[in-house]
Amino acid sequence: MKRSGLFEKIWWTIGVFGIVLLLSACGTTSSQTAASTAATTENSSASIAQTQSLTYLDTDYDVVYPTKKIVTASLEAMEDAVALGVEPIGAITVGDDFPSYLKDRLGADVANVGNKFGPDVEAVTALAPDVILGSTKFDDAVTASLTKIAPTINVSHQSTNWEANLRLMGQLAGKTEEAEQKITDYQADLTAFKEDHPDTTDQKAVMIRIRDGELCVYGENVYYNPTIYGDLGFQVPEELNEIEAQTTISVEQFAKWDVDLVFVQFSDEENAGNLDFLDSLKENAIWKSIPAIADNHVYYNIVDAGYQGGTYLSKEAFLSGASDKL
Repeated sequence: MKRSGLFEKIWWTIGVFGIVLLLSACGTTSSQTAASTAATTENSSASIAQTQSLTYLDTDYDVVYPTKKIVTASLEAMEDAVALGVEPIGAITVGDDFPSYLKDRLGADVANVGNKFGPDVEAVTALAPDVILGSTKFDDAVTASLTKIAPTINVSHQSTNWEANLRLMGQLAGKTEEAEQKITDYQADLTAFKEDHPDTTDQKAVMIRIRDGELCVYGENVYYNPTIYGDLGFQVPEELNEIEAQTTISVEQFAKWDVDLVFVQFSDEENAGNLDFLDSLKENAIWKSIPAIADNHVYYNIVDAGYQGGTYLSKEAFLSGASDKL
């Protein structure tokens, strides 16, 4: 009898201990589940489209994001979208069609919302966008019309704002990490270029863009020039110091410039009535007599001439082209 009582006490003790362990395990599991659920909820909230405030170039906007309902009504915004793998619901055209260098990378369902000078209001309205990315080139009337449809942010066409532009697209599309990685990648590629081309600081370079059959040059902070001078380190020709915006010059005028290297960009889209201009230029006696040209230090369309010059996509493409050809 005493032995039987001893066994009963032992089994009773084991039973109680087991229950305590079970309750403890349940409590731990519940805590872990609650913590996991809270973390999931927090992450989900961050990825749910909702009206939030964001700041772009010192201006605050109330916009629904992250979102896929983005209309890219500027070429700069279209390039940033392609860079981050964002497929906008609408985009602008150049000459009745999407730019050839972007056309196959915008997504199969992107809608044509009109030309770059002023999107079609009805076409944009039909898409019911959460946000419209316009251009600082727009006049006030165009911006006002778009703002009535959805919050409109005019993306800077100034090359020096390329990082802010890319970060804006990343924030709106929920791809902030991807945007930061692109910026880091560019800086790494730039460092590699400088190591391979240490002599750029000894050369004067200039970028010429042919538009409507005319030679156009730009100020130090416009088009590809921030990349050429600020990033790659080429010297700025003295003649460029007096130029700020796009300026046309003749072949005769350019022949007097003191430059060591020349980049020339020509696209059919910007020279619809002058498609043979580049071929004629190459045969021009004065052009061929310019020392940089005669020494074959001229690079025609080092990148697709459609690139805008002041975006991540443009800068990376130019850097890649320069790395291959210089």
